[in-house]
Amino acid sequence: MSVLAPAVGAVLAAILESSVLTHLQVGSVRPDLVFAMGIAVAMTLGFESGMTWAFVGGLSLDLLLPGRALGASALALLVAVALALLVARVVWPPRLLVVAATAFVLAFAYHAIGLALLAFNDGVGLGGLSLPEIAAIALVDGAIAGLAVPVIRALDLRFGESERLAW
Repeated sequence: MSVLAPAVGAVLAAILESSVLTHLQVGSVRPDLVFAMGIAVAMTLGFESGMTWAFVGGLSLDLLLPGRALGASALALLVAVALALLVARVVWPPRLLVVAATAFVLAFAYHAIGLALLAFNDGVGLGGLSLPEIAAIALVDGAIAGLAVPVIRALDLRFGESERLAW
């Protein structure tokens, strides 16, 4: 797949996360759609698609959600996706359960980086979400990433570049 498809997908996921998912939260537990799908895209499609998703999706989130510094979400997503790519490199091809577990574990790092950047930029304390709330968000993110893998693979098989001999 070209890098245009992940860029468009990241923008659409950011729009969904900032509009629809803000109304579907239970307490302070709201899934991070751009993060979960970014992990799934990176581990399924590779470096270029994953980094494109992280950068474009992060900037889109920063522009759509009020109170975020421009580039903070992009930086947190780039770090999380880079770590997911390292896991995918060790466990190739990544299975559905590996992608879901990676998204679950990296959700803690993603939120920690996000809170640290927010504290650094705005000068606020590291309050934010509690550990049980982050664990609940991580469970939802892992489920979203796991469910996204078959869809991403099917889209890649249907619309991805076919292998050809280089003559």
